[in-house]
Amino acid sequence: MRERRSGTIVNITSVAGRIAALAQSPYVASKWALEGVSEGMAQELAPFDVRVAIVEPGVTKSAIFAKNIDAPNSTGAYDAHYQNMFQFYTAGYLSATDPFEVAKVIHHSIVTNEPELRYAVSWAGPEMAALHDRIDHADWLELGRIDDLDAYMTRFEEIFGVDIHTPS
Repeated sequence: MRERRSGTIVNITSVAGRIAALAQSPYVASKWALEGVSEGMAQELAPFDVRVAIVEPGVTKSAIFAKNIDAPNSTGAYDAHYQNMFQFYTAGYLSATDPFEVAKVIHHSIVTNEPELRYAVSWAGPEMAALHDRIDHADWLELGRIDDLDAYMTRFEEIFGVDIHTPS
């Protein structure tokens, strides 16, 4: 690509690469790392006219739902955190974006004449990514302290504008 002086590298991270996801720190760390590598590559490759695009899906219909059934929480210390995380994914599962929508964004990131570094896509992705730099740190920490699921869902919606309530 450097020799040709053209090309696009597309890295698929997650909205969790921009804003931490409760009870998923190892996953978040891997996505933040890929975001950082992608930002660095974008700068390093710019003189060669090689673009880097970061696609940040939110909740997308995929096999990840089958993997998120375990809660390694033998002490019970994080019961509320896991309850809140599973609520988010339950709501997301019901509204999850078709993976073909993500594929369209990937294709667009490659062929566009007006490239961007980041492309947030899928249920809750754009809203949460956009708020990352504007969220008050006290509000962020407050979410981790809420034990009551109803209170968590209400506060989550107030902060992010994403309704994670599920139909009864």
